[in-house]
Amino acid sequence: MSFSLLINRVRSRKWAGVLGVLVLAAIPAVAQAQAPAETRCLMLPLEPASRARQSDLVVEAQVLDARSFWDADHRHLFTRHRLRVFSLLKGQVADTTGLTVLTEGGRLGLDQQILTNTLQLTPGQQGVFFLKAAPWPGLPVVGPAAYTPVGSEQGFIQFNPIEGTATEPFRVYKGLDSGFYQEITAFTGQARQVLQANPALAKTATPVRRGTAAPTIAGFSPVSLTAGTGAVLTITGDGFGSTRGSGFVEFRNADDGGSTRVKVRDDDYISWTNNRIQVRVPSTANGGSPVSNGHPAGSGPVRVTTSDQLTVESSTPVTIVYALTNVESTDGKLLQRPNHIALNATGGITFRFGPNFTASPAAAWQRALATWRCQTGMNWETGSANATNTIAEDGQNVVAFDQGAELPARVLGRTTSYYKGCYASNGEVVFWVKEIDMQFDDGSAFQFGPALASSSQIDFESVAVHELGHAQQLNHLNLPRAVMHYALSFGQNTRALDPLSEVAGGRQVLRVRSFRNLGCSGPALLPAPLTGLSAQYAAGTGATLNWTTRDECFLSRFVVERSLSGDTTAWEQIAIVAPRPPASQYQYVDAQPPGGLRYYRLRLQRPDGSLDNPAPVALSSESAGVSIFPNPVTASQLRLQYPASADGTVIFWVFDALGRRILATALSVPTGLNVLNLNLPDTRPGLYVLRWQDAQGRTGNQKFIRL
Repeated sequence: MSFSLLINRVRSRKWAGVLGVLVLAAIPAVAQAQAPAETRCLMLPLEPASRARQSDLVVEAQVLDARSFWDADHRHLFTRHRLRVFSLLKGQVADTTGLTVLTEGGRLGLDQQILTNTLQLTPGQQGVFFLKAAPWPGLPVVGPAAYTPVGSEQGFIQFNPIEGTATEPFRVYKGLDSGFYQEITAFTGQARQVLQANPALAKTATPVRRGTAAPTIAGFSPVSLTAGTGAVLTITGDGFGSTRGSGFVEFRNADDGGSTRVKVRDDDYISWTNNRIQVRVPSTANGGSPVSNGHPAGSGPVRVTTSDQLTVESSTPVTIVYALTNVESTDGKLLQRPNHIALNATGGITFRFGPNFTASPAAAWQRALATWRCQTGMNWETGSANATNTIAEDGQNVVAFDQGAELPARVLGRTTSYYKGCYASNGEVVFWVKEIDMQFDDGSAFQFGPALASSSQIDFESVAVHELGHAQQLNHLNLPRAVMHYALSFGQNTRALDPLSEVAGGRQVLRVRSFRNLGCSGPALLPAPLTGLSAQYAAGTGATLNWTTRDECFLSRFVVERSLSGDTTAWEQIAIVAPRPPASQYQYVDAQPPGGLRYYRLRLQRPDGSLDNPAPVALSSESAGVSIFPNPVTASQLRLQYPASADGTVIFWVFDALGRRILATALSVPTGLNVLNLNLPDTRPGLYVLRWQDAQGRTGNQKFIRL
């Protein structure tokens, strides 16, 4: 989900009209506006009367399934849902068990597209849907009658059947009685027609629980931690039950400021006893829950529900200082933090402005980009203008304004992240960011700066900083001081990153994932301001390292290190090089390197003393061919130097002296000189032959002796 806007003061007649509708709609006791007038995720309120008027069909229904598919051009993912219809509030429906609803984005195999400010539905969810005819013609596997929610997220009022409440982006409904439906039909002009009973809303007697004491929470630790990183919260108290059973833990929802709650995923429970519960704090809460639907945990009280369905909420809040984006596999069994990869020739990611993204917004957006580069080391840049304003999976990271009604009603902008999965050599699935697009509403009251926004304006640079936080794979927070806080006021100017939230979270994403080669997906990012790194060995000269930079910032010095042996387990510092901003070309020559295979690494020391570095480079004073070392082999592991001319998979075989194959394995090998380890089976002493074939079909062999 993307940026939110909280209107503190309304001065224009336009906003006064919106408020008037909201105030009138809030008269029934069943609904309460969450703020005098609130927008979320770069959305403005969609007035109830306008929403009903734009709807061809309004139904109370339950989501039965979710099936993603590509459009005809293989550039957009959509998700098809079937709805079971319980009641009709506008229009007519022929099929009460298979009404087709489409949403933008989805998951298909190892491909995913996630759009902020865009409704994502999970099987089991239910509520009231405001639907119009789907505006995307010619989509496959859809059929003739398909609908989509009006205003996307604002076209769905979600029920919480357990608590008997409902929510939408701008209001909370405290009850699901007749007054709730009367409020809706007042705008649709059609009486509610019940087509079939909704079992989840049926009144049931509360079971008598004998001998069951109400649970209590004594405290939790730590009181401040992160979400989506594997951080563990320990809750202490009494009466939780000896086992979890059907019990669960909930956090406040960071996507709506804590108005609703999100459940912890089943896989994130570590332990559950009568006096202590340990859970990992989720950044994508229980995606299989009909209530949670993949929102991040946010700051606020923590609630425990026992297997007997008794609840208790902590008297003090937990603070979530940052939340990292997590990507879920199609089957829901794998949750992983995606990494970035280098998508350009300078080790980073290039954004291109569409033709309609003019000078003022471009300047504000570039200031926001520099904010992230110069505080986290994210290797972003802007390139030449894009040929079109098209937002699609096309290999271009485009920033543009919309044209006409491309964005859902009342949506001011959204970010689309395109993810791809791949299988590393160890069998692990790695999800990575394949592309990022941003699109903004061309009719909104943005202040493009550098002047500050007034009380009737939205500060575009603040919006851009926030959106780039999503692009860096950070989720929302319930922290008003933070850029990634879910809400921003008109006239509020939040352009600086919070050191404990955005800076720390952004650094975590890069240093743990994106600056590392994870075995597939592509080359790792170079830490900004680095744009290139190479090394070569020449007899009589030694080892030479060359590197280049661009727009130097967030940099104190370069540190050159050399491995103490033919691996990367121990290092020695051999040089310190001072930066020469704003950009420069650097060279360091190690005139007397030790013989044999050695690794070199270039480290960028940051102003806070931390060090970032790209992957080490291997150099050898010997021939750069394939060689086994040591040879003879004394251990059960075969080590070899392998120079790869291109990224790809290399197949290795080992044969004994009689020509019998004793080993076959495939390894993913990046371009350059590599040191690989092959685990040998139990073998007798003797002569063996290693053979290999790379992805380009080149082959070779090398003999070795096993002692």
